[in-house]
Amino acid sequence: MSLNQSNGSLFDSSGRRIPFNGMRVFNQTSLAYYKINKPSYNYEEILSSSKRFSDVDNKISVESFMSVCSGLKKQVMNEPLLKNLFDGIHVPFIAPRQEEDVDLGSELEKITLPSVASSFKASFPDLHCKATLQGSSRLKGELTIDQESRYESFIEARKKSALAGWYFPQALQEYDIDSQRAQMSTLPLDENLVLSGSLDTAAALVGSPDLLVNVNDYPPVLCLSAIKHSDERLMLCFKAYGQHLEFWCMSQMLTPGQKQVSEQWSGGLTVFANIE
Repeated sequence: MSLNQSNGSLFDSSGRRIPFNGMRVFNQTSLAYYKINKPSYNYEEILSSSKRFSDVDNKISVESFMSVCSGLKKQVMNEPLLKNLFDGIHVPFIAPRQEEDVDLGSELEKITLPSVASSFKASFPDLHCKATLQGSSRLKGELTIDQESRYESFIEARKKSALAGWYFPQALQEYDIDSQRAQMSTLPLDENLVLSGSLDTAAALVGSPDLLVNVNDYPPVLCLSAIKHSDERLMLCFKAYGQHLEFWCMSQMLTPGQKQVSEQWSGGLTVFANIE
């Protein structure tokens, strides 16, 4: 689909970013083989789960949560270049405040992943949620924010208060990691529209633990592409293993000089705002 066919939007009728020259994608037009079920958008349940498992402030009301998400939706839909984004899967989330600068790898290991696992196990006690680090890789002291991702604005904003927003897990379906990052420079809303990373994706999974549970179709691999490992051969992701949920730090290399581009891999976009 071209920009003309999408009425000027950078996204097609399924909410996927339309590839342009220089972008490395598995298919120019996605076959949509890997699917996520449409979320329920139950704000009360999402907020309750987020308070229970990820230390979101108990004073935050569901009305405030809904209001922030509604305002963000209007902001996105009023931007001509983004007007098809909400035609794709979109997941409301709320992420806790973090006032201090912390090591991203340590936070992921000690706080973020345990929160995702606790929420998932509470909903699916017979399934597993685990983390796998390939080879001798580790997270502590090894993770940074990719400079093209805009994710620094998410990190800085959470120092003021909790963040609410929308996660679009399939906006960059079939893009390789480098192209997911490179296309960010062409998007509007540079203060609060970012390439998805570890904290927002995890917040979406805490609030909607069934996001990758799909008994009828294969769900995509959710790339956390705003976050870089010091070993550039590695990438971070959440993925389904059957109906189980797993976090992986894994190789993105097909050969020593060739990075993977996969029909199953999907980069996300996140739009957010502070919430009191």
